Amino acid sequence: MYERTYADLVRQNPLMKNTYYEYEQTKDSDPQPPRIRTHQLIKIPNFYDESPNAQPRFRWNTSNWYFGEPEPHMKEWSEKYRSTLNRMQGMY
Repeated sequence: MYERTYADLVRQNPLMKNTYYEYEQTKDSDPQPPRIRTHQLIKIPNFYDESPNAQPRFRWNTSNWYFGEPEPHMKEWSEKYRSTLNRMQGMY
């Protein structure tokens, strides 16, 4: 019997490979530098009451706002990524 590993999930779902950043919307008169937050797709672990062959579920893990610059490997966030996940999982 074949069982999926975490590496298999990352290979099949390209959104899990990346970390995405989002700039906070600020006013032009704000003296503070813009803040960012990051989004990363993670797998929700199966609990005891679920069958062992249940389909894996995912959610977006979002950080708090912080001052900083995005790292070079990060990609810009779009709300379309969130709607893609909701469409795939049936909006539960």
